[in-house]
Amino acid sequence: MAEILIDAQPGETRIALVEDGRLAEVEVARRDALSAVGDIYLGRAEAVLPALDAAFIDIGLERSGFLALPEARPYGAEGGDDGIGDYVGEGDKVLVQVQRDPFQDKGAKLTTHITLPGAVLVMTPERPGIGLSKRIAGEEARGRVRARIQDLAGDGFIARTAAAEAGEEAIGRDLAALRDAWAEIDAKRARAKAPARLHAELDPVLRWLRDAGAPERIVIDDSGILARARAYAERLRPELADRLHHHSGSAPLFEAHGIEEQIDAALDPAVALSGGGGIVIEETRALTAIDVDTGAGGSRGGREEAALRTNVEATGEIARQVRLRNLAGLLVVDFVSMRRRDHGGRVLEALRQALALDPCYPQVTGFTRLGLVEMTRRRRRPSLAEVLRGRDSGGPLKSALTVAFDVLRAVGREARAMPGAALGVTAAPDVIQALQGAAGDALAAAETSLGRPLGLTPDPARPREGFHVAAGDG
Repeated sequence: MAEILIDAQPGETRIALVEDGRLAEVEVARRDALSAVGDIYLGRAEAVLPALDAAFIDIGLERSGFLALPEARPYGAEGGDDGIGDYVGEGDKVLVQVQRDPFQDKGAKLTTHITLPGAVLVMTPERPGIGLSKRIAGEEARGRVRARIQDLAGDGFIARTAAAEAGEEAIGRDLAALRDAWAEIDAKRARAKAPARLHAELDPVLRWLRDAGAPERIVIDDSGILARARAYAERLRPELADRLHHHSGSAPLFEAHGIEEQIDAALDPAVALSGGGGIVIEETRALTAIDVDTGAGGSRGGREEAALRTNVEATGEIARQVRLRNLAGLLVVDFVSMRRRDHGGRVLEALRQALALDPCYPQVTGFTRLGLVEMTRRRRRPSLAEVLRGRDSGGPLKSALTVAFDVLRAVGREARAMPGAALGVTAAPDVIQALQGAAGDALAAAETSLGRPLGLTPDPARPREGFHVAAGDG
């Protein structure tokens, strides 16, 4: 059973995908750090660098975006002897789409290969032909879907996995919406002055509804967001309209489903395996290292059998943690060493199968000469640790802003337990500063709900996560 749970407060929306009671994926979207992935801009080339075969494009963000030669090369153009200067000149206007958000000291990664995703189809307005999702299996099924899309939509579309089961009405809705969106982009492009944003990707809640597949339930704790989600579903995904529900229980939504504990666990480097072994995950600027250990599981059977058993079990948990933590870029796995080559093949196959349903399409390259397994995963947005820990993503502490939102959730719990009471918070100074700054909208909403100001007391002796909420002045 799959459910989507949406917990919202001013300034922060958290979206959780729960599969069979376990947290499979989570996104934390904050108003001051919304993703630009999918946004389409009319940019201006600031610098063209033949030595890098890349260009820097001003799209109006803090840092210029990076456009590499493969992403600048038009569909159908043959590579080899060409260079970035064949397609982009300094001062040129360039229609680009954000593939990856700015990351650390790097600007957004850009492409000129525009795609407009719908629930069933992806429009590729400047690319001819019909593409198919890799997850539509079987030549007969793929041929049938291709012919159907060609007949109903024509060239310039990719059939998503959902297209294999979609009826003509669903395809028609998607087709009309995508064509309208492209017509609007084209019209804005003709009159815009670069840099300018021509199209914004859906906000996180609606994007999840579009890409959701067929969850049994979608539970939202905010009535305004629920109304907006229902309007979107009735227009473009009517099959989901009856699956939208409002959470009105006494316990907060994520607490009622055990999500808070699972999010906290996803920040812990160590993950236990049921067979007695474990994995340790360490994120660094350059890569993510994953170490597998037999632990107590190494005491059963011979060494080789214990290593194989632990490694195969670890592949499933690695795939789950990679998706849950939104790990991306280069990932290196140090499995328990094995002597037999066929055992290594079994572990690789198990890892590839475990990763097969990941929407970011991880690629496993195999064992290196040093016995490590390398894999890559597309980076679109920051990892869960980067969002919740900020610049301290490699350390043990949540960021002050993350704790500020935790404080306001705790205030909500206390307010429900003690209606009408004056509440106060004692917290580390940087948490109080975050409450009064980046989380100011959420603080104002909490105070409106309380009917009075919330007492805020900075305490330099308190650890960042050691806040206290109580009746009175805290």
